[in-house]
Amino acid sequence: MTSSKYSGKAADPAPEQADEREKLIGLGKRSISKSYYPELKSRLDELEHFRALLDRVNDAIFVVDADTGLILDISGAADSFLGCDTGHLRGLLFKDILPPHIRRHADNLFHNETKTVRMETEFFRPTCPDNSSIPVDLTLSLVSFQDRRQAIIVARDISDRKRTERALKRSHDQLELRVRERTRELDRANRAKSEFLSTVSHELRTPLTAVLGFAKITSKKLVSTIFPAVAQTADPHVKKEMEVVRKNLEIIAGEGRRLTLLINDVLDLAKMEANRVEYVMAPVQPETFIRRTVEVTSALFDDTDLSLRLDIEPDLPEVNGDTDRLMQVMVNLFSNAVKFTTRGTVTCAARLENDAVRISVTDTGMGIRPELLESIFEEFTQVGEHLSNRPTGTGLGLTICKHIVEDHGGRIWAESRIGQGSTFTFSLPVPQES
Repeated sequence: MTSSKYSGKAADPAPEQADEREKLIGLGKRSISKSYYPELKSRLDELEHFRALLDRVNDAIFVVDADTGLILDISGAADSFLGCDTGHLRGLLFKDILPPHIRRHADNLFHNETKTVRMETEFFRPTCPDNSSIPVDLTLSLVSFQDRRQAIIVARDISDRKRTERALKRSHDQLELRVRERTRELDRANRAKSEFLSTVSHELRTPLTAVLGFAKITSKKLVSTIFPAVAQTADPHVKKEMEVVRKNLEIIAGEGRRLTLLINDVLDLAKMEANRVEYVMAPVQPETFIRRTVEVTSALFDDTDLSLRLDIEPDLPEVNGDTDRLMQVMVNLFSNAVKFTTRGTVTCAARLENDAVRISVTDTGMGIRPELLESIFEEFTQVGEHLSNRPTGTGLGLTICKHIVEDHGGRIWAESRIGQGSTFTFSLPVPQES
């Protein structure tokens, strides 16, 4: 890069300027260096052409004395950057066009061990009335030239990018605001739904208890007192009607019990979604609540062709949990295994893996289609919902299991192969010793 004396925009200097330039550097026609004139003139023209090309780039190029911080030369688009004649900037301190928070540390830019520094900053416009600034992406490289340290600084105008970033940030902020508002609306709707379900469930529970109670009393009176008395004199048609009444009462009692289970599940789920469940957390041995669950669910395996097998790793560490709630999870998993398995084995296994106890219940039943493995943990979803003879259930059991396990800091998932059975596994973290 030539000195400022010869800087300019023109690719080809005027003849009189060229003659004057040649005389100044000893290349006139009467010079003793006349034999080198053609080659040196060619080199000088190339430098002028290169300088003209530099002045046409979109970046601003500064040459700064690294020891004094003075601007020695400027090329490129600096004039359009700063809105002034670049000639006014030569001899000024480079830090004078930097923002105050960078200006205080400008000397460090020229005295660092890293040869190249890149940063985003601003250039101030010293000739503008409002001393406005322009954002730039700046690259500074330290070089040595004739035993002098110089800094070559290339700056690129990033005003368009900054405007785009500001626009994106505004859009992002607006989107976040809408998301927060929508989330609040959904939370309100979810609370309203939970409160509605809780209220309706409580209101249903009282009359349902009365219906079940009177159905049991009526059935007991009919079977023990009325039916024997009537049967002595009744004709075959009356006896047939008596049997229909007895079966209808059994249906009322059975459906009432099923509705009671549904109401209890809905109440549980409503409390869990509203974070109103109070867990009685205490150290518990996994084998303890597993074996207690086996005891209370033994009736599930009566009158079936299923066998239950336990495969519990000895000396499992304690987990922190609510025993009754963890047993509720196990009861649901055992119940589902029995519902969807006609013959074979139900296996309950417990293992320590990494820092968690994994408990699984595996059956040899019908299996679950791959696309349902995630959705079965959603509300009112049942594995056999497309079967004509599907087992009865509320469709909330696995959803409640998921809430309980996650409230214990664990997770639950399912694996299955059609026709070969399913495995439901949940993990419980082992407390770390402090």
